[in-house]
Amino acid sequence: MHSYPGIISAAAGLDMDEEKLTKIAKRNRILLRAFNNRRGMTRADEVPPEDHWKKRFPELEKQLLDAYYKYKGWNENGIPTKETLDGLGLGFVADDLIERGVLSATGSAQPELVPAE
Repeated sequence: MHSYPGIISAAAGLDMDEEKLTKIAKRNRILLRAFNNRRGMTRADEVPPEDHWKKRFPELEKQLLDAYYKYKGWNENGIPTKETLDGLGLGFVADDLIERGVLSATGSAQPELVPAE
C-alpha cells in the first residue's frame, strides 16, 4: 500500500498519496455495495452455507455481522448510511437509494426492499 501512491503518481501523473488512495478504495467499495443494494441485496443474502461450519453459533454470527456493518458505516440491513455516503462525496448515491425506497431519509433500512426494475 505504501508504494502504490508513488507508482500511480508516476504512471498517471496524478497527485496521489496514501490518504487519497484509501479514500478512492473506500468510495469504490461503497459504490459497489450501493449498486448491489439497489439491485436487491440485503442482510438476508449474506449467510454462510449451512455446511460451512461443523457447529453454528447464530447469535455470535449476528453480533459479528452487526459489528462489521457498523465498522463499514452501513445500517443494520447492510446498506451504506446517508452519512457514510455523504462523507465520501457520494450524496447523489444516497439520494438515489432514498428515491428508490432502498434507504430511508434518516439512513436506516426500509422494512421491505422493492426490487429495481
